[in-house]
Amino acid sequence: MTPASEAELGRYNVRPLTPGPESALRDTALALGAGTAGLPALARHGRAEAFAVAGLAPDECRVLSRELRRLGGEVLSSVAGDRALLLGPLSAFGELPSRLTEWGRRTEVLGAALGAALAGRGSRPAPVVAGRHVLRFDRRTLVMGVVNATPDSFSGDGTGDDPATAVALGVALAAAGADIVDVGGESTRPNSSPVPEEVELARVLPVVRELAERLDTPVSIDTRKAAVARAALEAGAVIVNDVWGLRRDPAMAATVAEAGAALVVMHNAAEPEYGDVVEDVCAGLHASLGLAEAAGIERERIIVDPGLGFGKTPAHNLEVVRRLGELRGLARPVLVGPSRKSTIGVLLGGAPPDRRLEGTLALCVLAAANGADLVRVHDVAEVVRCLRVADAVLRGTPEEILALPRPGPTG
Repeated sequence: MTPASEAELGRYNVRPLTPGPESALRDTALALGAGTAGLPALARHGRAEAFAVAGLAPDECRVLSRELRRLGGEVLSSVAGDRALLLGPLSAFGELPSRLTEWGRRTEVLGAALGAALAGRGSRPAPVVAGRHVLRFDRRTLVMGVVNATPDSFSGDGTGDDPATAVALGVALAAAGADIVDVGGESTRPNSSPVPEEVELARVLPVVRELAERLDTPVSIDTRKAAVARAALEAGAVIVNDVWGLRRDPAMAATVAEAGAALVVMHNAAEPEYGDVVEDVCAGLHASLGLAEAAGIERERIIVDPGLGFGKTPAHNLEVVRRLGELRGLARPVLVGPSRKSTIGVLLGGAPPDRRLEGTLALCVLAAANGADLVRVHDVAEVVRCLRVADAVLRGTPEEILALPRPGPTG
C-alpha cells in the first residue's frame, strides 16, 4: 500500500480527545447536532476510570471483582486481597454502588465510598460557607494570603510583635486579590520552638480583630491550639486552619463545631516515613474527616490540605503535587501550600526564600492543573495574576477575559 500523503491525511483532521479536558467529548458529541441523544454512548464508551482501593477484606475484594467484571470492568488485587486496582468504563462505576448494596452493609459502605470518590473526581466541590462569606470553587483557583505575625517565619516575611505591620500586610494582601487572609502567630518552620499560648494570643488577636473589622475578606486563624482558635473566632475569624488536622489538640474539633466555623485540616507527620506517600496522606485526611464528623462538624465546611513540607521530603512533596488528583477522591476542596517551600530552594540550587517566586508560581499552576481548588501563598499579587492566565486555560475562558481589550497586531 502506498503511504498516504499529508494532503490525504489532512482531509480527515483526526483529533485524539483523550486524555484531554473533560468537556471535550461532550462538546464534540453535542456539536454533531443530534442534541443529547449521543451522551449515553459517552457514558458507555467515552471514558475509562481507574480507582485504587485499600482496606478491603478478602470477601469484599471477591464481591467487588465479581460485580465490576459483570459491568465490563476489571479488578487487579493484591495477594492478600486487601488492596485492589479497579478499571472500567464510567458507566460501570456509576452502576457499581447499587450492585454492592445487594451484598450487605459493608459492601454498601464500600459502594458509597466509591460513589463519593467518583463524584469528587468528576466535578468541582460545592461552595464552603465561612461566616458571612461563601467560597466558590467553580470559577477559578482561590488564593489564601499568609500573614505571619511571628519574628521567626521561615519565609522571611514575619511581622514580629508589631500588630500594625501585620494588619497592614493583611490589608495589602486582600487588596492584591487574596480570597482569604490567614493569620498565624507560631512558626511552623523546621526545628522551630513551640510558642506559649499567651504569646500566640498576644500576637494574633489584635491582628485578627482589626482585619475582621476592616476587610470584606474572610479571615482565617492558623493555629494548632484550640484556645487560640476559640479566641480568634470570637475576635472575628471565620476559618480555622489546623496544621495537625484535629489530631494534636483534643479540644480543637469541639471548638470548631461549637463556633460553626469553616475548617482546613492538613496532613502532618512527625517523621517522613511512608509506604506510598499519597495513599498515606489520603488515609490521614480521612482520619481527620472522621474526627470532624464525630465532633459534629459538617463535612460541607471542611477543606483538606496535603501538607507540603510538613513531615515530607522534597521527593515526597513533588510526588504529592504530581498525584494531587487522587485527593479529589476525598470529595472536599483541596488547598495546597507550595509558597517559598524549601523544596523549591533545593530545586533551584539552594535559593533562599526571597528567591523562590518563580518556583512558587510553577507549583501553583501545576497544583491548579492537577486538582487544587485553593493555594496558600505569600506573594499574592503575582500568584493571582499567574492563576488568572492559568485558569483561563484550565477552566475555560472566563467572561471577564473575553471583555478585555483585544491586543494589537504584535500582542
